This record gives sequence, structure tokens and C-alpha cells, in this order.
Amino acid sequence: MKEQLIDRIQKAMDTDVKHSLLSDWERGFLESIKEQVARRGSLSPKQLEIFAKSEVKCTPEAVEESKSWAKLYQAQYKEVAKVCARYYKTAGYFTQLATEVLESPEFIPSPQAYKKMCENKYALKVLATAQAKPLYNIGSTVTLRGPAIGYSNRHLDAVPCLVLEILDEVLTPAKGGKQYKVLPYGEAMPLVFEERQIKKCKPGAKKKSKKKSFDDVPF
Repeated sequence: MKEQLIDRIQKAMDTDVKHSLLSDWERGFLESIKEQVARRGSLSPKQLEIFAKSEVKCTPEAVEESKSWAKLYQAQYKEVAKVCARYYKTAGYFTQLATEVLESPEFIPSPQAYKKMCENKYALKVLATAQAKPLYNIGSTVTLRGPAIGYSNRHLDAVPCLVLEILDEVLTPAKGGKQYKVLPYGEAMPLVFEERQIKKCKPGAKKKSKKKSFDDVPF
């Protein structure tokens, strides 16, 4: 009985080494109970229950399912995960998972981890915003809406801004969270605003300087 249990634990551990099917906690748990069985010869009912759940994740069927998920993730879900990871890395949730998605090209989250990070109500709003058609195209002219002006940008009130780039990052689940890099008339440095913070520039909008035009500013 003791030897059989140790063999089962070791088999699960060996399978995980090859296919990365378990979490770090589960790996540590298997190492711990293997040592316990070697010393005492048995496990508690609760330990056996937890081991059984880990063992199921290391069956041949689970290995094949993992391989199928890896292919599906690379083909369909990797870019979706990146959008969600950028949001959550800034928001401060799922930070370890988000970091691995963004910084480790070969990393593949488990289906459960992917679902938790990318299929919750906030992530779905972020994805909808990221995938939506932009209201303003590159090269169009916009101005800031009142809430975006604030103290630091009060000099930009009604100043035309040229849309330079539509960014991939969406950092809020709020409607209108798509980000734009814009260059205000007469300024040397571009700024980033969300779609909800800008509006179409009306003809006759005031200009900060008569000496400079967009053609004069290096991009």
C-alpha cells in the first residue's frame, strides 16, 4: 500500500514535469505528501482527497486536453489574453498571471486561469472597447471634453488636437476607454486621452499659437 501510493504520487509528479499541468501549490503539496508517506506510510482522508484531484489532472486524458488547449490558445486566445493582461497589470489584479502573459512568449495559462482573467464582466467590457471601431481616425482633429481639461490641461481648452495613433491598451472597463495619442496645436509633445475625453473638433476652434501649424511640428 505504501509503495503503491508513493508510485502514484511520483507518476503524477513526473507527468507534471513533462507537461506543466499543476499549480506551484499542487507541486509543493505532492512533494510534501510523498515525504510523509515515506515516513509514516499513510495520508489523512483530506490529503487523499486533495491528491486525487491533482492525480486526475495528470492522466493521459488530461495531457491530451492540455495539448489541445495549448494549440487553441496560441491560435485564438493569446491576443485576447494580452489585452486583458495589460488592463489587469495596471488595475492591480491577476498581476502575476498578467505579467507572465505579457513577458513570457511561451507561457500558456490554464483554461481555468484564462477564464477567470478574460471572461469576467470587467474583462469583457475591456475587450469590447478594444475591439470596437474607433470613433476618430488617425489624422482627424479633435478637442478635449471638459472633464479631461482639468487644472494641468486648462490651457488646452478648445485647442485642436491631431490624432496620431490609436493605442492597443485599454485601461478601464468604462465605456469610451479606447486610448488615443494626440498632438495639441502648438505643443511639441503628444498626450494620451481616452475616447470619452475627446470630441470632434468643430470648425473655428481656437488655436493656441498662430506661429505653428501641424506641418511645423516634427512627428
